[in-house]
Amino acid sequence: MRKKILIVVRGEAIGGGTEYLITLIKMLHEKFDVEIHMTYSEQQVLDNYLKYLDRVHFHYLPIDRAINPIKDFKSIAALIKLIHEEKFDIVQTNTSKGGIVGRIAAKVTGVDFIVHTVHGFAFHEESTKSSIKIYSLIEKAAAHCCDYMITVNDFHKDWAIELNIAPESKLLSIPNGLDVKRVEPTLDRETVRKEVGIDKEEIALFTIGRLAQEKGIDYLIDAMTMLKKDEVKSNYHLYIVGVGEIEESLKKKVTDLDIESRITFMGYRNDISNLLVAADIVILPSFREGLSIALLEAMAAEKPIITTDIGSNLTVVNDREEALVVESKNAYELKEAIKELLEDDKLRTTLSANGKKMFEANFTKELMEDRYTKFFKEVAQLTVN
Repeated sequence: MRKKILIVVRGEAIGGGTEYLITLIKMLHEKFDVEIHMTYSEQQVLDNYLKYLDRVHFHYLPIDRAINPIKDFKSIAALIKLIHEEKFDIVQTNTSKGGIVGRIAAKVTGVDFIVHTVHGFAFHEESTKSSIKIYSLIEKAAAHCCDYMITVNDFHKDWAIELNIAPESKLLSIPNGLDVKRVEPTLDRETVRKEVGIDKEEIALFTIGRLAQEKGIDYLIDAMTMLKKDEVKSNYHLYIVGVGEIEESLKKKVTDLDIESRITFMGYRNDISNLLVAADIVILPSFREGLSIALLEAMAAEKPIITTDIGSNLTVVNDREEALVVESKNAYELKEAIKELLEDDKLRTTLSANGKKMFEANFTKELMEDRYTKFFKEVAQLTVN
């Protein structure tokens, strides 16, 4: 019997979360007899989904990121109305706010099966104790409104248990997986580097992702400033790929620090695979992630990586084995790691090879799909095609 699934998501940014959902939805259509509906809050996100998904029914549902009782109540009421009208069998929620609103509405309407995917909590490791306590209580209340919670890494599952958000029996960890085709370039390295303007002998540093505070780009710019003062002999340049709410402030900072000769903002790009083939080192200084798709992309592309010691990263890479791992929000450690990789091409080769092996063993799209297929077949009891 065909079941109707509603996927609830708040996010307005195009990034790792949207890639996860595209992969999940394609897998559900391929493996099971389902009709999938999905909410969206921003036109640009809908436009992005429409490029990849052709059998999904979309419903506009504004969900505010900040806590706003009036707006949140309206979102819950609108979602309750939608669920009543469409009579969904399963509701799958995403993002912290989408998870709260979606789970409450699904519980109130008596949906048979409710599952929430934790891409990261509303708090992170460096949040204040009071923030963690308040938000974990909210998450605990929402956990009562669902049958299962799936975390995209082991770290957040363990943390949920530690904070008593949900019992272990309700928690399942399914790491994000990446389709290796995403990093297969359409152009060769020499052509891409020439188009980008990368000198033949230049060591190209790349950071790729949404330009938001939690991505730690501020600290990377500080590290680049320190590196310039160290007068490193290597010919190097940083390319910042992405757009976001702090883009203009980052550009102003680069100008104010007089480091424009070492940093280029590339804006939004849809050719990440080509940029990765052109890159020599990938730097990901984020201090808050679920499970970084950018990290998996760099590993799959066999690139040496510098990243931070946040819990989700440490479930993927080990320091000095698959990446150089530095303390988050520490510009000096970032600078030292960049300097070391600039000067040690043997270490770059070792990290690249180890990262690729770790990716292939644990984080492929196929592994993720197998785990979700088993969950939806055995636990959610979907009918197989």
